[in-house]
Amino acid sequence: MPTLALERTKANPKRLKSRAAPAFLFVLFAALHTFAQAQRDAPATVAGRVTNGDHGVAGVSVMLTPTDQPVRSRTVARAKTDGEGRYRMTNVPPGRYQVIPFAPAYVVENMSENYPPGKTLTLSAGDTAEDVDFRIERGGVITGRITDADGNPLIGQQVLIALADPDANTGRRVVGPPPDPRSRMTDDRGVYRVYGLPAGRYHVSAGSDTDNGAVSYGRRRLYKRTFYPEATDESQAQVVEVSAGGEAENIDIKLGNPVKTYKASGRFVDAATGQPVPNVAFGYGTVDPTTHRIGASYGGVLTDANGEFAGEGFAPGHYAAFAFQRGSFQQTGADANDFYSDPTYFDVVDSDVTGIVVTLKHGSTLDGVLTVEGSNDRAAVARIASQLQVYAYYVGNTSAAVMPNITPSQIAPDGSFHLGGLRPGTLRVMASSSNVTLLRVELNGANVTNGVEVSEGAQISGVRLVVAYGNAVIYGQVNYLNGRLPQDAYLVAIARRTGGELNAGVRGYTIDSRGRFRIEGLAAGEYDVTLQGFSRSTNRQFRGNTQHVSVADGGDTTVTLTLDLGAQPGGIKP
Repeated sequence: MPTLALERTKANPKRLKSRAAPAFLFVLFAALHTFAQAQRDAPATVAGRVTNGDHGVAGVSVMLTPTDQPVRSRTVARAKTDGEGRYRMTNVPPGRYQVIPFAPAYVVENMSENYPPGKTLTLSAGDTAEDVDFRIERGGVITGRITDADGNPLIGQQVLIALADPDANTGRRVVGPPPDPRSRMTDDRGVYRVYGLPAGRYHVSAGSDTDNGAVSYGRRRLYKRTFYPEATDESQAQVVEVSAGGEAENIDIKLGNPVKTYKASGRFVDAATGQPVPNVAFGYGTVDPTTHRIGASYGGVLTDANGEFAGEGFAPGHYAAFAFQRGSFQQTGADANDFYSDPTYFDVVDSDVTGIVVTLKHGSTLDGVLTVEGSNDRAAVARIASQLQVYAYYVGNTSAAVMPNITPSQIAPDGSFHLGGLRPGTLRVMASSSNVTLLRVELNGANVTNGVEVSEGAQISGVRLVVAYGNAVIYGQVNYLNGRLPQDAYLVAIARRTGGELNAGVRGYTIDSRGRFRIEGLAAGEYDVTLQGFSRSTNRQFRGNTQHVSVADGGDTTVTLTLDLGAQPGGIKP
C-alpha cells in the first residue's frame, strides 16, 4: 500500500498538489477558528479586599453570580478572604456578574440600597479585575418579644423594621430583607432578633395593616399592626436607635386582641349563557375605597364543578374578586383561557359574605406568526421558535384594577402562536431571548410595535413578529470627565438598531463598577450605542454621547463612551 501511494505520487504530482492545498487551507482555517474561539473564551480573574476600615476581615465568603436570567442565583465562583482580607477568583468565564461579599452580620458600605449588596462586573476574555474592594462594618441588632393582649408569646409573627425618618434622597422607609428571612420571625418563645442593620433610627412593628382589609389563611390569626411598644398609630411609635455593632434589647411589642375574620363565597358565570364555569382560577384582593385600585392579591385556586369558590380569613374591609387566569397562574379547563373578567367588588363588615357573582366574558383572540429577518429557512424558524415564548401586556388605557399581563404563549415549530381571552385595550406583544431580538411587530403589513388595539370580541389575525438572530458582541468602556460618579448612580448602556422602532431592536445592560459593559446576542447591522442613568442622592439624570457602530455576524466590536459629569442636567428619574 505505501508503494502504491508512492507510485501515484510520482505518477501525478500536480494532482496531489491540487488536493493538498485545499486540505491545508481547511486545517489552517479550522486552527485559526479554534484559536479565535479560545481567545474569546479565555478565563478571567477577579480579586480584591474586604476591610472594616484600616484592617482586613478574614473569613468572609465572596461569591460571583451571573446577572442574567434565569441563572442569576447560580454561583459561578467563590473565594474566602485570607488573614489580610484579600480574595482571588480565577478561571471565570467572560460575562456579566455581581460580586457579593456574604457577611450577614455586617453592613456593606454605600450599598444599603442593594440586596444582596454587591458590585456589578463585566468581564471580557482574559480580563483581570483587581481592586474589587468592599468596606464592611458590624451591623446593629434589634431584639425583643411579641405577645398577645394576655401576654402569651406569639409564634411565627413577622417583624417589620422601618426607618423612622424617610431617607432624604430616596424616600425609602422599609429596610431590605436580611440573608435569612427567618431572623424577622418570632420563635416558640415569641422572641425575634433582627441583625445586620445599618446604624440609624427605626420604628419596629408587628401585625397586619387592616384599615382597608387583610386576608389570613387557615388558622393563622390576624392582628392589627402595632408599633413598639403598644401604639396602633405610627405617629405614636417610640423610636429605636441602633448604633454600628450595637444591640437594642427588650424591644417588646404587645399586640391587641386578634381581628375577627369572615368567609366570602360565590360563583363564576358565563356572561353569554349565565351558566356556571368550572376550573377558573379565582383571585381576590384588598381595594382602596377611593381609587378602586387593587392592592395585595391572593388566589390561584380553581372553582369547583359548579363554578363556585370560597375563601376565608377576610378582615373587615373592601375587596374585589376576579378571574386569575392571567399572569402567574394559568387556568386548566378546556376553554378557561377564552375568558376574562372585570373585578366584582364586595365589602366585609361583620358577617360572612355569600352570593358573590363574577361574570366571565369571552375574550378576543390574536393569532400570528414568527418570522426571521432575511431567512425563509423553516428549520431556522423552528429552532428559534423553540427558544421563545410570546408574551404580552396591556398599556395605557387599562383599569388600575386589571392585571396587566397575560399568560405567555408557546410558539409552534412552524412559527405560529395564539393568544386568547383578551380584554379590550392596547396590547403590546413581545418575544426575545439572549440571542433573539424583536425588530418589529406588524399587523397586515402595518407597524404595530407600540401596541395592537384590541376591541371587544375581536378575532385578530395577520400579526407578524419579525425577529433577528445574532451572536455578535459589543464591548464598551465609559470614561468619566469633570467629576466623580455618585456612589448610588445607576447607568445603562443601550444599543439601538439604527432605524428601529422605539420599543424594538433594543438591548441594554448595566455599566459595571469599572465603567465597562458587554452587550451580547446582537444580529449583524448598524447600531447607535449610548448610555443613560440617574442618581437619587444628587437628584440628577445622566446621558452620555452616542457612538455609531457596525456589527458583523458573530463579530466583536469595541466602543468607548464619554460621560461629562460637569455638563449633566438636573432632574430626578420619574
